[in-house]
Amino acid sequence: MADKLDDYLSNKELSLAEDLRNCCDEKGAEIDIKESADILHKLGLVYKERSEKFQWRFTFAMAVITLIGNSPSQITALIRNALPAILTNIRFALIRSAALMNAAVLRKPSNNNVIKNDLDKVHRYVLKLAKVQCDQFDVDAYVNEVVREKIKSMREETKLALDKLNHIPNDVSSERAHELEMDKINRVKTLQDNIATKYTDIMKSISDKCMEIMGKPRCRYCVAGMGSLARKEITPYSDFEHVILLDDELLQNHDESSDQYQSALEYFRWFSVLFHIILLRLGETIIPAVSVPSLNNNQIKEHNWFYDAHTPSGISFDGMVLHACKFPLGRQAKTKNKPWTTELIKPVTKMVEYLDADVDLKNGYHLGDILTKTSFVSGFKSVYDKFSRRVKKQIQSLSMPRQYQLILKQLEEDLNNFDVGKLLLHFNPIKTFNIKRVVYRSSTLFISALGRLNSIYKSPCSCYDIIDKLAEKQKFDSETAHKLAYSISIACEVRLKIYCLKRKQDDMSQKLLYFNITAILLPDLVAAVGEKSIFDYFKITWSLQTMISRNNYNMVDIGTDTNIIILYRIGMFEKVVEEWNHNKDVSIVCKVFVVEALRFTSRYEAALSLGNTLLIQPLSVHATIHVLFHITNSLVALGRRDDGVCKRLKNILDRLSPNDLNDVDGWFVQESYGRYLLNVDNDHEKALGEFIKLHGSLLKCMQTIAGDEIKKKIGSKHFFFRNLNQIAICLHLNGNNKQAIKKLKEALKIFKQFESVEIGLVQEASLLLGVCYYAEKLYKKAIKVFERALLLHQRCPCKWMEQNLPKVNMAVKCCKTMLNEQDALLLFSTDAGYRQFAASDKFKQLYIPYNPAFIKANILRRWLNDG
Repeated sequence: MADKLDDYLSNKELSLAEDLRNCCDEKGAEIDIKESADILHKLGLVYKERSEKFQWRFTFAMAVITLIGNSPSQITALIRNALPAILTNIRFALIRSAALMNAAVLRKPSNNNVIKNDLDKVHRYVLKLAKVQCDQFDVDAYVNEVVREKIKSMREETKLALDKLNHIPNDVSSERAHELEMDKINRVKTLQDNIATKYTDIMKSISDKCMEIMGKPRCRYCVAGMGSLARKEITPYSDFEHVILLDDELLQNHDESSDQYQSALEYFRWFSVLFHIILLRLGETIIPAVSVPSLNNNQIKEHNWFYDAHTPSGISFDGMVLHACKFPLGRQAKTKNKPWTTELIKPVTKMVEYLDADVDLKNGYHLGDILTKTSFVSGFKSVYDKFSRRVKKQIQSLSMPRQYQLILKQLEEDLNNFDVGKLLLHFNPIKTFNIKRVVYRSSTLFISALGRLNSIYKSPCSCYDIIDKLAEKQKFDSETAHKLAYSISIACEVRLKIYCLKRKQDDMSQKLLYFNITAILLPDLVAAVGEKSIFDYFKITWSLQTMISRNNYNMVDIGTDTNIIILYRIGMFEKVVEEWNHNKDVSIVCKVFVVEALRFTSRYEAALSLGNTLLIQPLSVHATIHVLFHITNSLVALGRRDDGVCKRLKNILDRLSPNDLNDVDGWFVQESYGRYLLNVDNDHEKALGEFIKLHGSLLKCMQTIAGDEIKKKIGSKHFFFRNLNQIAICLHLNGNNKQAIKKLKEALKIFKQFESVEIGLVQEASLLLGVCYYAEKLYKKAIKVFERALLLHQRCPCKWMEQNLPKVNMAVKCCKTMLNEQDALLLFSTDAGYRQFAASDKFKQLYIPYNPAFIKANILRRWLNDG
């Protein structure tokens, strides 16, 4: 047990991992990168030491075999069986050591020269163990002088090409739209081809350099790319998925257990390590990609916690996570459920065996499917051509009905996981989303599936190639082929633009500090390709997925329901209303969306009319609550009473159980009822009581919510912030400004802890705080708050603030006037005070329109809640 602990997680490593955890936040992201750099360096040294320890074991084992001789015995058999694992541990320890030290160097601590020197020792140790022909190879110099320059050139050319990809206007005619779409298809296709060529050239040059350093190979070979490179969907920041294919002559001339065969394998294993070391030096391999057991071991929860937020994820090997490992050394860690290893350095005949379904499923990440689409990178083209022919032959020889059923099973799983309808219906604007999942995967996965179902296994093979082949086979008409190619172009353009903007491979949407609930809800996507293209993408993808789920090749016409859902989720509320006016025969869900869109576009009368019509129909409790919420807000905006709405809200509230009050629907009812009492009935005391009850529900919920209930957790914080604003309004209108100020400060403090917040709420809280300061005669503080709100509006404009700008500017001038004329005692708390101020010369200079009722409580209430 002690030996296993030492081999797997030494006490030194565990101690350093704990030190690193202590300088990270609760998400596992580093707080002080200078401090963490020192720990990462030390962890790198631990893995260097571990590789040396395993090397000593290997040397000792070989000495024992030499001493005993080659005569068969139980001891020699045990030792020989242990040797591959020892060598694997050496290689993986050195890769992890280099990754950790490169990460430390990237963080630029004060002792960076020391770390670079230790990293150089790791490089030289790799060269020594690999027994290279050129042991003076300078990894650092080669990467800086050659590799980085090639990558920089590729990225700059890509950015220039992307800058020429213009958005398609929303109001363009259908004929012109088709022309612009065709132009985009051609440009994106050409761009992806160029990136694939450039990327391949970079990997070929590194491969050739490794071969030069290693010396003459033991047999003919080739490096073959897989994944996005083989699909010609690679980006300038993508990882390199690849295998090493060996000539079958190796098998014909030597037995697998022979020294010559094993020597060839060892050569290419060290070739792969050297290749890995070179890519690691780029500083674009995140630490989780090398699965350091004490930091990112997904088999042991307590050892899977580290989040590398500082290393930009870019060009690297595929990750060592067990469901990945699409690189030559492959999967070498055994687990309880999958106690086997998978190496991707094999003769052609052996590699082709992975195409068999049983072997593919056993390995757990659809290796067989990935190997059907490859591209030649370096080495002997004849070896690659032989592999391609064998792949085609093997596919044809397999049981097609069984293969077909397996593809359909995978397709069913993908339809469930990447259902664009579900993704849009459950989209949360407050939360970040995975761009690759929402946009890229939701189309490319299914085009690829259609290719497999129709035995299209060309290598390399892009989605465009599959669409063209299916059109040739008359599976698609020309219009369907055009739409699908256009959707692929949008998907690729979005991914390329976002990666190039972030300068790394990052599929999460930007975390907006502020968002506007009445504006575009997918700003990253819209900024990348425009509103029309995103709308078209979701329409085409929805149709594609529906077509596949129905097992035919006829693109499904998208109806008004689907259009409304997509437009609503994008935040194109004017377009939602247009769709509704064009065709009102839609589902209840869509009608609820339309009510909200009408409210957001200030069509309050229409929102009330449709909302009340919906309430007559049989609705779920959830739908009823949301309709009442929008009706209440519309009544507030119009300043109109509706006792029926108030009574219905109260009835629902009375029927809700204690558990219901601690959930989103309950919060909507409580808030709607409180807002009605405050803004329509002008019953400030009663409204305050309702908001305080809601405050208790939200506080209790936030303290007890489980970590994985993300949607509920985010929603409760949003309601909590909004509710504090409502409580503050009630307190202010009741004359309790000091308590109102306290609540508003609490609200603004909570806002700073949010990942994102609705900008209108922040501005509402800020303006109310300024009004409360003014009422307390704290004019300097009021000016500061108002001016901060104006500055925030310049950075993050919102409709609510735009409507209130004249009032805010007037409030600032009033505060400045009061500071200069304290002796006049011109208070806005009485009509008489306002009239006195209005008659003064100072008033005339400010050109403030006379409105003696401005400071009355009900006018103030409308001012704060207008819009």
